[in-house]
Amino acid sequence: MESKEISSPLSTHLEELRSYLLLPFIINVIIMIMIISFASPLITEILDLVDLELEQLSTYSPVEFFKTKIYISFVFSIIFSMPLWLISIYNFSKPGLTSNESNNIRFTFVGGFSLFILGCVVGLQFVAPSFLNFILSNNDLVVENLSVYETIKIIISTIIFTGLLISTPIITLLVNRIVSNRKEIRKYIYTFILIIAIVATPKPSMILNLIFLLSFVFIAEITLFAVRRVNGS
Repeated sequence: MESKEISSPLSTHLEELRSYLLLPFIINVIIMIMIISFASPLITEILDLVDLELEQLSTYSPVEFFKTKIYISFVFSIIFSMPLWLISIYNFSKPGLTSNESNNIRFTFVGGFSLFILGCVVGLQFVAPSFLNFILSNNDLVVENLSVYETIKIIISTIIFTGLLISTPIITLLVNRIVSNRKEIRKYIYTFILIIAIVATPKPSMILNLIFLLSFVFIAEITLFAVRRVNGS
């Protein structure tokens, strides 16, 4: 009599995933609460880094100030706890990975996160100030100044966008290694790029969405071109 392999139900996998993600979630919440306690000087420090002062921005209400503190605390807590999230997801998926896939994913996590942090630093020091200067340059046409919340959101979105853009080659290399069907590579890469463009666009508009989307596509295509030249294909 042949024995049949019985797969685990979906609820079992979800419960297992929950157990792996519980610790990073708790750490994330703790970090968020800690950041909220000193969010006010952090907001001022971020504005100083991009050469802006509170006097240059419109006055905001206590509700908007609280919303700004929550937003900045949430984003920074995610960034600080990201290594723990990645490790937990990797540990959950490790039993189903081949040795080659496991090595590729570990390389991507380490290299991608390192480049992401580097990109965030570049975004804070160079890209965000230039972008804000571009937005605020036509002062005679501006009817109302940006609020503190809008400004902080633009700065953080620009930082995240720059970090993701610089780490795009690592993601592209991972997809190129683990996807066996060459025709399917661009489908996965472009889906990833589209999600990033929607999430990390600094200022929602059709033109900016297109610019950032094309930036990711350009980096991904350059990476694929370089890989194929190296492999001789």
